Amino acid sequence: MNEINIKCSLESPQDRQKEIIFTVEGAEEENLLYKFLIGKDGAWKTLRDFKSENKLLWYPEEDGKYIIMVQVKKQDSKSGFDYISKIEYIIGEDRERLISGLYIDKEEVNLGDKITVTVEGTKIPLMYRYWVREEDKWELIKEYSPENTLNWTVVAPGIQQILVECKNLDSDNSCDDFQTVSFNVRDIRKLEITDFKCLTKNLLKGREILFQVNASYEDSRMILYKFIKIDSNGDAHCIQDYSTKRNVVYTEGEGGEFKLLCLAKDMYSTKEFDDRAVIFYKVKQYEKIKLQAFTTDLSSPQICGTDIELKAIAKGGENLLYRFNIEGAENKDSGYIESNKYIWKPEENGEYTITLYVKDKSFEGEYEAKGTLEFNIDEINAEDVKIEEVIYEKRTAYVKDQAINVQVEASGGIELKYSFVVRKNGSEVEKIGYGNCNWVNFTPEECGNYELELLVKDKYSKRQYDTHEIIHMEVRNYLPANIDYVLKTPKEFYMVGDEIPFQVISQETKDTLVKYKLKINGHLVEETDFIYSKIYKILPRCSGLYQIDIYARNIKSTEEYDCKKSVRVYVNDCLPVTNTKLKSNKLCFKVNECATFSVTSEGGKDVVYEFYLMEKGEWKRVQHYNKKEYYSFIPFSSGIYKILVLAKSRYKNKAYEDYDIFKFLVEECKEKKCINVECKNVEDMNEEEGSLNFL
Repeated sequence: MNEINIKCSLESPQDRQKEIIFTVEGAEEENLLYKFLIGKDGAWKTLRDFKSENKLLWYPEEDGKYIIMVQVKKQDSKSGFDYISKIEYIIGEDRERLISGLYIDKEEVNLGDKITVTVEGTKIPLMYRYWVREEDKWELIKEYSPENTLNWTVVAPGIQQILVECKNLDSDNSCDDFQTVSFNVRDIRKLEITDFKCLTKNLLKGREILFQVNASYEDSRMILYKFIKIDSNGDAHCIQDYSTKRNVVYTEGEGGEFKLLCLAKDMYSTKEFDDRAVIFYKVKQYEKIKLQAFTTDLSSPQICGTDIELKAIAKGGENLLYRFNIEGAENKDSGYIESNKYIWKPEENGEYTITLYVKDKSFEGEYEAKGTLEFNIDEINAEDVKIEEVIYEKRTAYVKDQAINVQVEASGGIELKYSFVVRKNGSEVEKIGYGNCNWVNFTPEECGNYELELLVKDKYSKRQYDTHEIIHMEVRNYLPANIDYVLKTPKEFYMVGDEIPFQVISQETKDTLVKYKLKINGHLVEETDFIYSKIYKILPRCSGLYQIDIYARNIKSTEEYDCKKSVRVYVNDCLPVTNTKLKSNKLCFKVNECATFSVTSEGGKDVVYEFYLMEKGEWKRVQHYNKKEYYSFIPFSSGIYKILVLAKSRYKNKAYEDYDIFKFLVEECKEKKCINVECKNVEDMNEEEGSLNFL
C-alpha cells in the first residue's frame, strides 16, 4: 500500500455548522476497513467504527483545534490497525500558535529505554501538559507545568505518540495549542527459562540445597529472578525476592516433597513475571541406612552360659534403632533398642540364626536394613578369649600413604595369637597370619573403603578365631578440613568501635583454607576468598547482629567446602543505662514551695528521661521522654509524694532501661521537724497509696 492521505471537502479553517467530508486516499488494496476518530484538548472520540466505506461526513458544532485520525486495517487482520494517518483541522478563528517546535531525542528506542521530549514555545511564560498514546488510548504523563522538557521511560512496544498541549499562563481554555510527535518502541526478544535444576545430589534435611536457573534473553537486558518454595500443604515461602542472582541456596528444616517456583522478569517489564518454571524435589529426613557389619565378639561355636556380644555397625539415618532377633533351640527378641550392641547368653545347645533389623526412629515400616549370621552353641570347652580394647587414632577419614598403627589388647586363653586381614571394597588385599605381635602398621596406597579385621585366638584353639573385631576406614587423598573451635574475645557485651577478633582452630592447619562471610542484620557486607589466615577481625561501625559464616576446605578438596560454622555476636551502640539516681535541691518540703529534682545516670547514648508523680495515692505522667534532666513542681497539699524517673537511650525501643524513685513528705508551712530524704527501692511501689505498673 502507498501512504494513505486524508482529503477534506473544505479546507481548514472553517466556520461551525458546515458539512465537511473526509475521504481516505492512497489505499490500493481491496477489502479494507476504515475507522474515523477526532481529538480535541487531549480527549478522543470515535466518529465511526471500522467500515468498508472510506468517506465520512462531519458536522462540527464547536470552535476549536481538532485532530482527525483514520485507522485502516485488512478485514482478516488480527491487529488493532495496519495503517494510520491524521491531520489537524481548525473550526472558528485560527488561534495563535504557541508551539514552534516539538523534538524527540530518539525516534527508535528499545523497550525500557528513556526518551527526552523538548518543546520550543513562541514566548515565555507558557504552560505545558504531556500525554502518551498507547493502544488507542491517551494517558496523562504530566499535568500543566512551565517545564518544556519531559523524560519518560517507555514500557510498551509499538508505534506510540507524545501529545504536548500548551496554553498561556492566564488562559481559561483547556488548551490553546498542541502538537504531537511519534516514535517506535522496539520489542525485546522474549525472555524464556531454558533450564531449571537442582545442583545438590543428595537432598537431606538440615543441609544446604542449591538450585540454578538458566534463561535465554537479549544480552543487553537485566533479568531478575524470584524463588518461592511450596510445601506439600500448599504453603508458600519466598526464599529469594527478585534479584539478579540466578543461583539460590537454602537449608530445608523438614523432610518431604516440595516444589520450587522460579519467576523471571525483565527489569523494565510491567508484568508480574515474563516466564516461570517449577521444579519438584524430595528432601529426605536422613541418608539411606547401610549396614556395614554385623558381628559377634566371640566366634562360633561357643558353650551354653557364655556372654556373647552382638554388634552392629550401620551408617546413615538420624536416630537409629536396632533389633536383634535370635531363632533356634530358644528364641529371643530384643525389640527395637537404641544401642547397637546386645549381650546374648544362650542356655540351650543347637544351631541359631541371628537376624539384625535396623531402621530410623521416624520410619514407620518394619526395617530399612537387614543382616543375618549363623551361630552354633555346643558343649565344646571354649577358652574365654576377649578383646578388651583396640588402640588406634580414630578419624572420620584417613590419608593414603600414611601409616595407621593399630594395637589389640586381649585377655584370656593360655597363649594368645594375633592375625590381621585387610579388605578393600569386600576383597582381601593383605593378610598377616597368626603371630605373637599384637599390633600392625597399615599403610593404604589407594583411596577407598577398607576393613581391618583383628583376629585373636588361643594357641591351642582349633577354631579359625576365638574373638575378632572389624575396623572400618575411609581412605582419601586428603583429610577433609574440620573446624574444631572458633575462638573470640570472651566478652558478653560488644560495642561499636570494639575490635572483635575470631580465631579458627582446626587440625591439619597448613593444608586448610578458610573463607569468611560477614553479614550485618542479615545483609552480606563482606566475603573473602579461601585464604590461609585463621584469624578474622571486625571493627563494627554500627549496632546490630553480626554473623560470620566460616567455610573450611582442604587445599586438595574439590568440594565447595568441607566444613562450615557460624558465629553470631550482637554489637551495641553503647553501654546500658545504669546507676540512675534522683536528687532533690532541698531537705524539707513545704506546701506552696517549689521543689526541683535532678537525675544522673551512667552509660547509654543520648539518654532521655520520663517523670511520673504520685500525689494522693495516684500516679500521673508529668514529663514525657526528653533530654531534660530535672523536674520542678509546687505541691499544693501536704502528704506523701513520690517521684519516679525512667531512663533509656533515645534509640532504644524498649519502655526503659533503668529507673529510680524518690519518696518525700510535704508539710504545712509550720515549723516541724524535717524528715530525712529517703530514696526507696521498687518494693515501695506496692504500698497502699498507689502503684504504677511500668515493669
